[in-house]
Amino acid sequence: MSVRSDARVLEHVAIDGERVHAVFSPGEGVPLLLCNDFVANLEILDDFVAALDRPVLCFDLPGIGTSADVGTFRRMPALAELVCGLLDHFEFRQPVDIMGIGWGGLLAQQFARSHGERTRRLILAATSSGQLMFPGRVASLLRLTRPGALATVVRNAAQARTLFGGRRDDECGRVAAAMARAIPPTRRGYAAQIYAVTGFTSLAWLARLNVPTLVIAGDDDAIVPMVNSRTLALVLPQAQLEIIRGGGHWFVLERTDEVVRVLADALDPEYTISAADQENMF
Repeated sequence: MSVRSDARVLEHVAIDGERVHAVFSPGEGVPLLLCNDFVANLEILDDFVAALDRPVLCFDLPGIGTSADVGTFRRMPALAELVCGLLDHFEFRQPVDIMGIGWGGLLAQQFARSHGERTRRLILAATSSGQLMFPGRVASLLRLTRPGALATVVRNAAQARTLFGGRRDDECGRVAAAMARAIPPTRRGYAAQIYAVTGFTSLAWLARLNVPTLVIAGDDDAIVPMVNSRTLALVLPQAQLEIIRGGGHWFVLERTDEVVRVLADALDPEYTISAADQENMF
């Protein structure tokens, strides 16, 4: 089933026994694949996606948003295969840029490891290496462990600042407005995302992940402290670190224009070499 709305393609795609809600926004250039944060449905990123001047593919994992409930619990490598199937469905044969936010950054790292030949550039936003991360504020992490929609814990700018970090009322207000579009995950969807990251760490192989990588961090992130991004940038062999001053965990919503400019500079094809290209150079 597919629906066209404002030139976007909305589909529920059947992949390996799951039905995944995906939205493709067409544009010029290399497609950007977005992996969203923990239990966050793709509608939360609507304003961010609208600001990107490039083709963007967003999706909800099983049990998240309007995707069908989880059929099979999967670890990160198996989820990366599910994402690969999504790219096949949309007939993306050339390498894509892949951006992971928070929890989605772990999936993005795993995808780049499993499918380096399909990864042109990796963007890691507000994320870590996995279970061995430096933890954020305990109170914020505990609130996020409660099953339910993100909208129930973020109703206004003050609550967004307390939970996610960030310093300006107007910017935190944008986060709260986006969270109003949150959809509760199913119980299996919530459990499946926890299952996927249990025991997961990329530290054992990050130094061998030879993919051009942009690491972006907010220096007021209450969920994933900036030290995690510094660690990623230190270990990854081709990493560039960008810091969003005063940005909280959802700086892509707080500072959308700034983040879009950073992405445009980093993803300029004149300066980007894919993992596949690098292999052919030696």
